[in-house]
Parts: sequence; C-alpha cells; structure tokens
Amino acid sequence: MTTKVPHPAALPRNVSRRGFLGGFAVLVVAVRLPSAEAGGVTTSPPHLTAFVSIAADGATTFVLPASEMGQGVCTALAQLIAEELDADWAKVVVHTGEGVEFRRSLGPGYTMQVTGGSTSIPVWRGPLRRAGATARDLLVRAAAARWSAPPGSLTTASGVVSHPDGRTVSYGELAEEASRLRPSRNPPMKPPGTDRIVGTSVPRNDLRAKVTGTAQFGVDVRIPGMLRACTVACPVFGGRVKSVDDVAARAIAGVRDVLVFGDFVAVVADTWWPAKRGVEALNITWDEGANAAFDSAAVSASLRAGLDSPRPFVGRKEGKGAAGWPPEEVISADYEVPYLDHAPMEPLNCTVHIQAERCDVWVGTQVQTMVLQAAAKATGLREEQVFVHTPFLGGGFGRRGNNDFVEQALAIAVRVNAPVHLLWTREEGIRHGFYRPAFAGRLRARVASGGVTGLHVRVAGDNILHRYLPKLLQGLPLAQELPMEGLLHTSPYAFADVLMEGVLTDLPVPIGFWRSVSHSYTAFFVESFLDEIAARLGKDPVDLRRSLIGDSHARFRAVLELAVEKAGWGKATAGAFQGVALHESFGSICAQVVELRMQNGLPRIAKVTAAVDCGPVVNPDVVRAQIMGGTLFGLSEALGARIDFRAGRVVQSNFHDYPLLRMKDAPPVEVHIVDNPTGTIGGIGEIGTPPIAPAVCNAIFAATGRRIRSLPILPALARGSA
Repeated sequence: MTTKVPHPAALPRNVSRRGFLGGFAVLVVAVRLPSAEAGGVTTSPPHLTAFVSIAADGATTFVLPASEMGQGVCTALAQLIAEELDADWAKVVVHTGEGVEFRRSLGPGYTMQVTGGSTSIPVWRGPLRRAGATARDLLVRAAAARWSAPPGSLTTASGVVSHPDGRTVSYGELAEEASRLRPSRNPPMKPPGTDRIVGTSVPRNDLRAKVTGTAQFGVDVRIPGMLRACTVACPVFGGRVKSVDDVAARAIAGVRDVLVFGDFVAVVADTWWPAKRGVEALNITWDEGANAAFDSAAVSASLRAGLDSPRPFVGRKEGKGAAGWPPEEVISADYEVPYLDHAPMEPLNCTVHIQAERCDVWVGTQVQTMVLQAAAKATGLREEQVFVHTPFLGGGFGRRGNNDFVEQALAIAVRVNAPVHLLWTREEGIRHGFYRPAFAGRLRARVASGGVTGLHVRVAGDNILHRYLPKLLQGLPLAQELPMEGLLHTSPYAFADVLMEGVLTDLPVPIGFWRSVSHSYTAFFVESFLDEIAARLGKDPVDLRRSLIGDSHARFRAVLELAVEKAGWGKATAGAFQGVALHESFGSICAQVVELRMQNGLPRIAKVTAAVDCGPVVNPDVVRAQIMGGTLFGLSEALGARIDFRAGRVVQSNFHDYPLLRMKDAPPVEVHIVDNPTGTIGGIGEIGTPPIAPAVCNAIFAATGRRIRSLPILPALARGSA
C-alpha cells in the first residue's frame, strides 16, 4: 500500500478557519479537543478543529497537527485516525495543517502548534482517534438513514459500510449525506484489543517520495518570480552592523540588492550562487559589542564556579541529603559536556511571498504558530491573512523550533517586491545556532559495607527556559528544574540519602532545545558515575544497577534485563568490551549495551543493542527507526562534536570541524521493544540519544581502564584525560 504526501502548496488551506472545503471534499469532520483549539474558529462552545475529509471518489485526507521531520508522524498519526475510521489505508493522503488549526495547550491561556518534546503521539493519540471515530459515526448514521436501519446493526471495514443483508456502500458515496449530520459528542470508539492498523508496521507513507527524490522540502520551494537571498550576521553574539561597503557585491552579475539590517546583511539575487558570492564580497565593519573577548575558557570557568556555588537550587532531597558523610566513604567525580549544534542536513531556509491582502510562508518549522505571528507582525496583516505551509523538514532536532531565520526572510521580503527564498549557508547555520548548553556535573556517592547508600548530584549551566519565560516566572520551581531533567522524578535508583542540586550560570550564548534536552547530559553524568561506583565496589555494572532499581520501578528492570539478555552481557567476543546505560526520558525507558574494540587507541563500535518501553506502540518499525536514529545522533555528538568560542566567535563552521558520524562508522543498532500495550504511552523521538554516550564511555573503561569524564570522547582520548 502506498499513500501520497503532496506538497502543502498543492492542497486547500485553513480547513477549520474557512469552513468546509468547497470543491475538494464533501465530508469534513471536526471534533472537540480538550487539549487543542482551532485558533480562528469562534463556534460556541467549544472551538473545533478539522482533521478528516473524504472526497466522493473515496480519497481520504488527514490533516495532521505535527511536522514530519523524519520521525514518522505522518504515518503514525494517520494510523490513529485510520484505525477508528476503518479507512481504506490505500486511499489515505496526509498533509500538515497550518498553525491556527492545530494548537495545543502549553499552559493556561497559551496555545501553540508545536512539534517537539517527543509529544506528538502522547498528546494527539486521543484527539486523533476521536476524530476517526467521529467520522466513522457520521458515515454509519448516513448509511443507516439511507437504508432505514439501526446504526448499531451496521459494520465498517476498509472504507465501506455493510448491512447485515449484504448491501454495502463506500465512504465516498456517503460523504455528502454524512457532511449534513451533526457530529456526536461521544462517538463510539473501538473496543480495546480490536485494532488492525495501530500496532502494525504499515509502510511509511513518506518513504516512496523520499527514496525517489520527489519529496518536497523547504529548499525545493519554487515560486514564479522568486528571488534568492543569502545573509551574514554579526559573528559575535549581540553585535551589530556598523558600516557596509557593498560596491564589489553589487558588481556581481545577478545581484539585485544589498539590504542592511540591525545585526545582519542580506544580498538578494536572481539565483542563490550570486547571492552567496555577494555576501562573500561584502566588506562589513561590525560593532562587536560586549562579547568580543568571550571564549571557551570563560565557559569552563563559569561552570566550575557554578559547581562551587554556596547557593544551589535544591530540586530533590531524601533522607539526610548529603550531610554528615565521612570523607573516607565518599567517592566523587566531575564531568563536563560542551555546547552542541543541531546540524540538520537541510540548511535553514524560508520562502516568503507578500501580497496586498495575504502573506504565504513556506518553511520547515516545528512552531507554525510562531511563524504565523511573526509574519503578521512583520507585514501588518491580520493572522487570518497569513498562510503557513509546512513541507518536509530535513532534520529538526529542536533547531527549527526557533524563528530567527524566518524573521530574517520576512524582513527581507518586506523590502523586496517579489517572493524571496532565503537559504543560509552551512557556516551561517553552525555559527548562529541555538546550542545545547554546556554543562558541568559534580557527583558524589557514599559507599560503605559493600554498598552505596547515598547520591549527591550538582549540575551547573544555563537554563533554556530563560529564553522563553518572563523574568517573573523564571524562579518558579518547574522552571528551575529543567536543567535537572532525569534527576528528579524519573530516576529508578533508590538510595537512603539523595540530594539533587542545580546552579544557574549566565553565559552570552544563544541556547535552545536540542534532541533530548537536559537528559542528554544528566544521563551521561549519572550512568557514567554508576560505573565508577561499581568499579569501586568491585561489582558488575549491571548487577549494581539491578540492586539499586527500586521495587516500584519494574518497567526499568524489564528494559534493562531485555537489553543485557539480547546483547549477551558478559559474553562479548574475544577482544571486545561492553558498556551499559539505562535512562528514562519523555515517558519512555531505554537501555543500551555497547560492544566495542579499541583500534589504535580509538573505539570501534561493533554494535549497539537497545531495549525500549514506550507503552502502547502505534508503529513498531517507526519505534525501531527512531531509536536507531536517536542512538546514532547521540553517538555522533558524543564522539567528536563540540562548539568552541574564540574572540567572541564560534570556531567551528562546517562538517570538517564539526564532524558528524559517517555511514562507514555507524554501527548496527538492534532494537527490542518491551510489550506493554496497557501502559502509559511515552515519546520515542529522543529517548535513544541519552544512554549512548555513557554506554560507550563505560565500554571504553572496560577496555582500557580509563574514565572519560568530558565529552566529546575522541578529543578526551587524544588528550589522555581520565
């Protein structure tokens, strides 16, 4: 079965805002959503959002609330609707809705369409299943009216309603009649255990387009009369443009204009290459501002000072905390991780077309609502005059949850009387990111009588939420706890005494949400330190974890046991060594066992064995793919990637000095899923990332006896640090 994922520009837009889709689909189903609202609809009560449309020929379109950036949501979310609808999967078409259509609540009075935090399935599972059930109920009632039959006597399957006497009618034939009925408040849902689409590995419906090269990404957008733009921003964060000599740039054939803004300069041309050459020809004098002397040494000094701070925020305390531990019973270690870029394969880009009464924006974004609001502000148009189109994202990882490149494109388009496509260079993307913050951790444990009785963790670094929250809210406990994700509420390890602390630093580096956010370093700190404790006690690392997992954390124990069983823990082939890590994030649990060999002093990873419990599974292949992808993403960053600063500037610029994992170096990742159909559903897109760095470092210790306490791994090995 193959379904099509058309370019959003080819589809009707604003289903819920403009009413039913005249001429396209005669049945549009809207459902009430307790956690979502259709921003422009004023029906009362409550707001409605359209998800399902069925054409007379049976073609079934699902308008989905999440951006497809490789994580498989255009398949998995569609499965949820199709299951309750009893749709003909071969006739399903999907596309991403606009920002006003699929906002979900992020807090009292604040809604947004956003894809991130591994929330797409957990948040939308219920609403989308209800959307499918609502559509099915309307179709059944329409057939019942046609046949003068009780609705409960009719059955559905694969886009067809059947009568007990053998009569059948297709959904397409019923669509017009069904569209005139009022949706039920409580449509009948399928009984548990009767799913036929959800829980199966139906083929991804974006796969064919991506394999054949017909998939539409942001870089593929072409509008008649479109100009191309390239920009360069001040290389020092917070700096401004002082003066620009653009004579050489304007002399390049194809260059139309040079536009100067507060902190960046844009060259607009007929095609992108002259625009890029024009940027390179500019002679810009920058006012570098207060951060011109900032460097990586200042980062490390600030983090170390945070670890020594006398005034930490206490996020968790149990027993006596860390008070009164005899020094001879304490082991301790300091860890540090660097800034990291998202480095998506598709460079950041955005296309804007401003007309008198409308503005169209084509952008691979994770935050459609923010794009909508930025476009309305930049153009002076009303929000209902703005149309946000979401093509496939060539990697997001949190970077496309920021709007800086969109705001640049809008600013350029306002001053250019033509559609404009802005494409950042790779160098601009890496040097002007919203980085995973650098963090340090100090871990102390009390070990006595062959066991470990206490754990004290202090982390120091910047808080991402300070970018988004008003200052009055930054001191709230929930805000202060973000840098301690993975330490406070989800750790399975039981100690008599526990103290978890955080210290906020204040560094002039733009930071943002990065795949797995704070879990990316808290897992490294804790899971590395547990191996240090095991070595101190002379215990097997897996056995130590088994002894520490509390009785109330059976899920963690099952995941760990599955991973070590499938990996053959303790049975590595000759010359190979193993390391293990276990971590929960976003409601799901992942354990990984790494097997590696040391070759010429460097690790060569033979395989990664992962086990995962994410609760009910919508598409097993998507789960496996996401664990593989998250694992390789985390491994890539753990081995060699880092962002450094010198003279206020980012040192790295492209893949030659920000190295990502190459295919030849990518190990096989074997994924095993714990069967937990009645559990709480968790996220999947990020949970493969946190355990991989500590698992590799623990395997390196098993092979060499050397501890890696700072990332990335390869430079640490080259320095001979332990």
